[in-house]
Formats: sequence, structure tokens, C-alpha cells
Amino acid sequence: MTGIKPPVVSVTQVNRVVGMLIKGDRRLANVAVRGEISNFTRHYKTGHLYFTLKDESTQLKAVMFAGNAVHLEFDPDNGDKVVCYGAITVYEPNGVYQINCSDMEPDGAGEQAKALEELKKRLAAQGLFDQKRPLPKLPKCVAVITSAGGAALQDVINIVSRRCPVVKLTVIPAKVQGEGADISVAAALNRAQDTDADVIIFGRGGGSAEDLSAFNSEVVARAVYSSRIPTISAVGHETDFSVADLVADMRAPTPSAAAELAVPEISVISAAIEGTMEQIRAGYLRRLSESERSLEAQMALISALSPRSRLNNAEQRLDELTARIRTGMHNRLDRAEQSLKATAGVISALDPLGVMARGFSLTSNENGIVTASSQLSVGDSVTVKLSEGSVKASVTEILS
Repeated sequence: MTGIKPPVVSVTQVNRVVGMLIKGDRRLANVAVRGEISNFTRHYKTGHLYFTLKDESTQLKAVMFAGNAVHLEFDPDNGDKVVCYGAITVYEPNGVYQINCSDMEPDGAGEQAKALEELKKRLAAQGLFDQKRPLPKLPKCVAVITSAGGAALQDVINIVSRRCPVVKLTVIPAKVQGEGADISVAAALNRAQDTDADVIIFGRGGGSAEDLSAFNSEVVARAVYSSRIPTISAVGHETDFSVADLVADMRAPTPSAAAELAVPEISVISAAIEGTMEQIRAGYLRRLSESERSLEAQMALISALSPRSRLNNAEQRLDELTARIRTGMHNRLDRAEQSLKATAGVISALDPLGVMARGFSLTSNENGIVTASSQLSVGDSVTVKLSEGSVKASVTEILS
């Protein structure tokens, strides 16, 4: 080899120079790259994401550090078509250039967001967000629309059975995620209209914004609006309101919160009845006292203006009237107290803890409260709630 030879440099020096050149190019400092994810890995300790972006002919290494990854509103995976935002950098130890992602979204997310906003404006103009009906104070039956195997359903069952076990639960399973989920939820809402439910809870136990797309569909929005029964949405997404949230009569952040909104605690009901009894009792006593004062005033007036004979007759009539009124008022008060005591006895009899203290128990399985042996099969596992504590049991024999 002839001529002047270039200075010898290390591999590290080469990679460092290349990295500086790329870092200094403003065209590469802020890029948006569309591609399909492959070789996807989420580091089990750090939470960093490592993957490859590819198209029909080329590939580009990509990394997203955990600080940015935690803000993603979807779970990326192999095969997803995405748009990555970030800067082109060089990873010097391997001499590989890559895109360092600061954000990532599904390809087409911008168009989806625009379409969602247009849907919200159109439905708002049609008045679908304006109808807000009050929830029943003490529902006899609550319909629950969610995934049959999800944690959301079990949360609702646990809350309702603890707060007011006498409330009936009607479960209408629906697909809440993926293709066809919107049609499934809308169909379940329509089926709920044929039940004896007083209020409907629908939703799921959280998820990414992409997972909740069924509740941003027009078909679900119109099914919620058309419901003759008051609705509570429990989509479980704290930051963003879905279209279904805006249409429903009430929104709850989670299925558990929806159950608490739908069903009051039985102790609160008992306290309200006691308060009503006290108000009625005080009202009767007040009216009796007012009547006595009025009669005393009339007697004084007659005594001052009438001859003695007329006064004696008037006093006799007043004494009789006073006795009749006093007797009548006491009788009415006694009847009212007996009625209120009977009502209190009914409430006390319905108190599940009182019933359990007499030796009864509450049995449930994964489908809810068990009220008939036909709901169970040999080998089923059940939970038996006692007055103090609960036990797990297995069915060994079904008795008629």
C-alpha cells in the first residue's frame, strides 16, 4: 500500500465519531418512524422495551426506556403496526444505530382520535349526553354487564353481598374487549331491558385506552341512551372519559365503586327508618300539646264572658272534648308506634347478620349467591359465610 496512511483509531473512537455525527444532524433529532414491531422484549427488571421496526425491505433497531414506556396507553407486541417518535442514536458498545423512542402509538391512532372527537360532538348535538336520571334509592335487582370470567364481576358480587345481600343480581355476560365487543355490549344492554332490574352496571376492570374502544362506539352509546333502566358506567379508566361514560346516567371509576353507588348499606336504611319513627312520634306529641293549649285558651275565654250556668255547661263540654281528643290522639300514637315497631321488626329480620347469628349461613360460588341446589353440582367449590368468618366447602352430594 502506497501513499499516506490514515491514523489508526480504535473501534470505540469510530463508533463515538459516528454517534456525534448522527447526534449533530437535526434531521435525526426528532423523527417519526412507521413500521411493524418484531423481536419485541420487555426487560423483566428495568422495564425497558427493545424491539425492531421493519417494513417490506429494511429494519431499524429501537429502544424505549421505562420512564417513557409507563406512559403508553396500549401494550405493544410483535406484529403491531406503530408510529415511533424519538431520535436516532448510536449504541456505541455494539456499533448499532437505533431509534430511541420517547413515544409510540398504534398506526392510525391520530385518525382514530379525530373520529372519536367527531363522534362525541355529533352525539352531544343530538342530546345523548343530557339525559341524567336519578338512581333508585333501594333497588330490588341490579343487572351487571361485563365479562363472565373477569375480576370486575366478582368485585360487584362481593360489594353487593356485603352491603345489602337481599338485593338480587342478574349477570348478563358480554365480550368487553376485541373485535365485536361493541356489538356484544350493546346486545347485553338490550337484553337487560327484559329483566326486572332497577339499575344496570356495565363496564370492565380497567385496561389501556385501546382496550376500552368498545365503550367508545356509537352502537354502545345509543344502546345506553335507549335504556329504560338507569345506567352506571364502570369502564375503569381514570384519565379519559369514554363515550359510554358521557351517555350513562352516572359514571363510576371502577366496578366496585359502581356497586357502592347502586346499593346502599342495610345499616343506613335501618337508621333512616329509626329517624322517621322519631319524627312521627314527635309530630303527634306536638299536635297534642297544641290542641291542649288551644282548649285551655277557649275555656279561659268562656269563663270570662259567659254567665255561670253557661260556663258550667261549656266547661263540661270542653272536659268531654278534651278527654275525647286526648284519647283519640293517644290511640293514634299507639297505632303509629305499633306500625313502626312492626316495620323495625321486618328490617331486623332482614338483617343478614341477625339471621346468621341464629344458625343460618350465606352460600356463594363463582356465579354469585346460591339459592337452590339446582345451581350446584357434585364437586363444585362454594364459600359459606357464617355469622363470624367463612369457610370453603366442596359439594359431595345433592339432596332434593
